[in-house]
Amino acid sequence: MHVIMMGCRGVPATYGGVEKVVEQLSIRLARAGHKVTVICRSHYTPRMTAYEGVDIVRLPTIPQKHLEMIVHTILAALYVSVKPCDLVHVHSVDPCVVVPFVQLFHPVVATSHGQAYRRDKWGVVFRSLSRLAERVFVMAPRKCTAVSRTLSDYYTRRYGRTVEYVPNGVTIEEPAGPEPLRPFGLEKDGYILFVGRLLATKGPQLLIDAYKKAKPGLKLVIAGGSSHTDEYEKALQREASNDIRFIGYQYGESLRALYSNCRLFAFPSFIEGLPLVLLEALSFQRPVVFSDIPENLEIAEGLGIPFRCGSADDLAAKLTYALSHTGELKDLQQATIEKLSSEYGWDQVADQYLRIYRDATARYGVNSIPV
Repeated sequence: MHVIMMGCRGVPATYGGVEKVVEQLSIRLARAGHKVTVICRSHYTPRMTAYEGVDIVRLPTIPQKHLEMIVHTILAALYVSVKPCDLVHVHSVDPCVVVPFVQLFHPVVATSHGQAYRRDKWGVVFRSLSRLAERVFVMAPRKCTAVSRTLSDYYTRRYGRTVEYVPNGVTIEEPAGPEPLRPFGLEKDGYILFVGRLLATKGPQLLIDAYKKAKPGLKLVIAGGSSHTDEYEKALQREASNDIRFIGYQYGESLRALYSNCRLFAFPSFIEGLPLVLLEALSFQRPVVFSDIPENLEIAEGLGIPFRCGSADDLAAKLTYALSHTGELKDLQQATIEKLSSEYGWDQVADQYLRIYRDATARYGVNSIPV
């Protein structure tokens, strides 16, 4: 089977949960003998034609908040219209505005990773267009999927069409040593960690406020950067001090070391699809405190400590509780491994998508594709 994936920034993934999903899924499909092409944004993906057995096509765009996605999506749609393949997999809802055009040429599977119109970085016009794209996402593709049960149930209830649940995946990681932390002046168990894009809806300011209330005697490390939110990032960085460290986006061994050696991981997000960052933190078997939104509870209920979303006071109290009950949280490690292995393995995720691809291509009249 030849699958073309579009709708993400590109691979290999640096920042962005969608990009990490596309990378992990495409690599596994390629290893299973399928031909996979990922259409990438040229400013995000280095110059290359292949990555881990996956074909890479870099197309330009305009790296500006309101134009980047739509320009690249239109170019990607034109590209796939003249390229032979068995199926196009569109990741994210907003790029689905081109699905009716793409489906003139190929069957389409589309995946929702969240609802962009709920994020406060977008204005009224973009939010309206995003809501329109959501309707196209549900109605136009051959098959639709969503990364959380919360999203799947919402779409089915709101639009009356079944949207299948296929979660994001994670790999159980071996802990890394603290050596990569030395350039940041950090030590094992000496900090609370936040990882994510610096958006208001990710809750970094809430975490900083709670940290100041809790006064835990540990550093607070913010690993992340702007996502067309430069002014918000600048405002946050005015909180920087010896105790509150902003270290930018981190990848590879640095990120593994940050997860592995934190005393506590904090995830104060207001809005999610299915948070890959929370899955990753759990995979390193570190204690986690997380906001009690449904998407987080799907993953981490019973595996960490939830706090009341939006409440700095409750987050401060839960940070204090977590730091004083480390033994209790350590007892959850086996349950964490069992849940992640049984429900969120990447190989299982790839198998689910292959089944959906087979169904979508069969409905389209393609009967000879080995999957």
